[in-house]
Amino acid sequence: MAAAMNYYWRLLVTGGCFLAFSAGGFLFSAIVFPAMHLLPGGAQQRHRRVKWMIRKSFGLLVAVLRLAGVMRLEISGMERLRGASAVLVLANHPSYIDIVVLLSLMPRATCVVKGGLWASPFFGGVVSAAGYIRNSTPEKVIEDCDRALDAGDAVIIFPEGTRSAPNEPLKFHRGAAHIALKSAKPIVPVLLQCEPPTFAKGSHWYQVPPRPFCFRVIVRGALSAYSLADVQQPPAIAARHLTSALEGYFSDQLRVL
Repeated sequence: MAAAMNYYWRLLVTGGCFLAFSAGGFLFSAIVFPAMHLLPGGAQQRHRRVKWMIRKSFGLLVAVLRLAGVMRLEISGMERLRGASAVLVLANHPSYIDIVVLLSLMPRATCVVKGGLWASPFFGGVVSAAGYIRNSTPEKVIEDCDRALDAGDAVIIFPEGTRSAPNEPLKFHRGAAHIALKSAKPIVPVLLQCEPPTFAKGSHWYQVPPRPFCFRVIVRGALSAYSLADVQQPPAIAARHLTSALEGYFSDQLRVL
């Protein structure tokens, strides 16, 4: 009986958080961020204000999930990212809430966002107001990420491009490698683990696990793209080698967690 009550409680809280997430996105897109646009300052200042609000909102959402007993959050090595600027943050992508947790922990971060979100009535205004990077053409994404890194932002990228299926091998795309090679900025690997798998690829919000899930964030020491790939090779070959090296690094590190 107690186990059933706990399950339905977590289901209720999860549904409430998803509703708040969508409603909050619509409210921010339609009212809050357009109003903030009227405040003095240039584009960079506006983007920083919006990112601050996103960080606080996501932090509140994570706090509710933790206090309600839906999730546990374990963090290791976060000192490597707090206050970090001009770094390329690469993370695996096991869950829907990966970006929520990461943005709640990082004071100055931008991310690459799927193009479809820009047309969303719930989140289009949010990603636009924050100055996030639209996943359009590969060349444009590389240029935009390089520009954001030069401006001092930490840029978050999921090299898989989408959520990974539980217990399946990682498969990285080459976009992150091209960005790392062009920018020559440090790569900070972030290992994410969600146990039991929750909000994974192919699952729905109402498919909550039988017990609270534990979400782990493990930040490793910075890597150099130039030490992992031969930059004397043509860019396409260097990016392929770097992608393979990063994929192997993440696979090995996640295997021993």
